[in-house]
Amino acid sequence: MELDLLLKRLTVVRRRKEALLLEEARLARMMKQKKLKNASLMRIVKREKEMVLREEARIVRFLRQVKA
Repeated sequence: MELDLLLKRLTVVRRRKEALLLEEARLARMMKQKKLKNASLMRIVKREKEMVLREEARIVRFLRQVKA
């Protein structure tokens, strides 16, 4: 039961990571084109992406320990 929930959470986290990567690329393009004046939004997205990556690593590490 707990493993099923963790696997579902992992898929949600991976989808969120993909969305954040796309958002970061979009913001980078906008900054390059000088359409984005303030870089604070980019900092927020990078921080959120880092948190998602850490959560993904934590879940994967736990799943590997359980399967071993």
